[in-house]
Amino acid sequence: MYTLFQVILYAILLYFLFITLIPILARFFFKRWIHKVQKDLHKQSTKTENYTKYHEGNTEVSYKKDKNIDPGGEYVDFEEFNND
Repeated sequence: MYTLFQVILYAILLYFLFITLIPILARFFFKRWIHKVQKDLHKQSTKTENYTKYHEGNTEVSYKKDKNIDPGGEYVDFEEFNND
């Protein structure tokens, strides 16, 4: 069986181990979380780069051109007749 001295010694060792490991682990997980957030923000910022900007005066309009949009209808050639 353990003596009282050994129990106290193990308790002190565990305490100091706990005190030294917590900041190291916290720093590791915090850096990992920061890296993930930066990566997600970078992904979001690259998505907005596909927008076309149109400036008129102080107004700026950003829009995304979609090639799949049907312009509607067909082109009809117009001829002008002179009824004289």
